[in-house]
Amino acid sequence: MTTPGVDGGNRVEAVVKTLDILEALWQAEGAGVTELTERTGVAKSTVHAHLTTLRSKGYVVQDGDEYRLSLRFLSFGEHVKHAEPLYEAADAPIDELSAQVGERVLCSTHQNGLGTVINVSEGTRSFTSDIDVGTHTYLHSSAGGKAMLAHFPEERVEDVIEQWGLPAFSENTITDRETLYDELDATREDGVAYNNGEYLRGISAIGAPILGNDGTVYGAVTVAGPQHRLENEWEENDLRDRLLSTANTIEVNVMFS
Repeated sequence: MTTPGVDGGNRVEAVVKTLDILEALWQAEGAGVTELTERTGVAKSTVHAHLTTLRSKGYVVQDGDEYRLSLRFLSFGEHVKHAEPLYEAADAPIDELSAQVGERVLCSTHQNGLGTVINVSEGTRSFTSDIDVGTHTYLHSSAGGKAMLAHFPEERVEDVIEQWGLPAFSENTITDRETLYDELDATREDGVAYNNGEYLRGISAIGAPILGNDGTVYGAVTVAGPQHRLENEWEENDLRDRLLSTANTIEVNVMFS
């Protein structure tokens, strides 16, 4: 059976259920049929049938009553990672920046109106976070996301807002178009975007876009850390210039990759 999808096309419901089960297994880091039924809302018999098929194809493994994603997904992840131009281009530059500033440095790109973290480098005083390689983020609530949005055509920004909205993650999250557009104007003028506890309370970030010569938005590089510490760095040190230099290095690496 097929049903309309969010892109206007038709969805194959059996495939949707399979993907829901895989995502639930990933989130649970392994689960049995009963837990997967609770997580997905799919009937036990259907969950079991999908798991049997996935196991026969080598995509899940079974240990007693528990199922887990198999190592076969490693090849998919490695392929996707290395096919992304920014991955290799940003790896060394963000390591250098995190060593210089001691904070967490991330490189993100965008796809389907969301940001996706593709590289993370930990500094000597990095904070603990659940944002890691592969994490999807809303563009309006992150420094890197706003750095990317600032260089999208206005109609594309509108498309992103229509698709995902402007959900609040803290009392500081921007949730209206006018405020967001004002901030994107400021980002273009200053060259960097700021996040003042807009996604995680107490965590600030500064992001710079990674652009092609023709204006293509490849992604963004971001330094994130505790609000009290990072905002002092903005005022007292050359964090902005270091960040822009790193973004430029990544741009050059992409150009010649």
